[in-house]
Amino acid sequence: GRAYDILVGADLLRKAGPPIGRLQLGRRLGLVTHPALAETYAYATIVVDSLREAGHEVSVVTVSPGEENKSLDQAARLCRELVRAGLDRGSAILALGGGVIGDLAGFVAATLFRGVSFVNLPTTLLAQVDSSVGGKTGVNLPEGKNLVGTFYQPRLVLSDVLTLRTLTEREFRSGLAEVVKH
Repeated sequence: GRAYDILVGADLLRKAGPPIGRLQLGRRLGLVTHPALAETYAYATIVVDSLREAGHEVSVVTVSPGEENKSLDQAARLCRELVRAGLDRGSAILALGGGVIGDLAGFVAATLFRGVSFVNLPTTLLAQVDSSVGGKTGVNLPEGKNLVGTFYQPRLVLSDVLTLRTLTEREFRSGLAEVVKH
């Protein structure tokens, strides 16, 4: 029921500070990302630098890749790390990564402090298409995929198409299938 902007373009991660700043999300932000996006591609550093220039304090927490990490255990770990980092009810959580990161960080945003603002920065084509529709968040149980979750709309989706250059051909084709599906 809540509308949100979806920004699509080149080099948007480098320019993330101003549009996120306009949302007035609070000073402290938690950035949830994949270790390779923080280390190998430096996307997290690019986003953090832009957010700090806009006056935010940013804490980065990472989640290893794979569906097995989209779990209640990981959600609890993220909640604890974000609270220890000083996030509070007025803070926001940003997801920088693919579908696992977006689903998990969105679930944490929906439940931490009974809901804090959420911004999605998807880096795969599949996540860029999926993030712009519906606000589905969730985690898996041993009994099945996405069995615990919420519908929680982000405040903003910022899709930097330059991140698609780092995808494998298989990941890119999987994203194209999602485009056709929608």
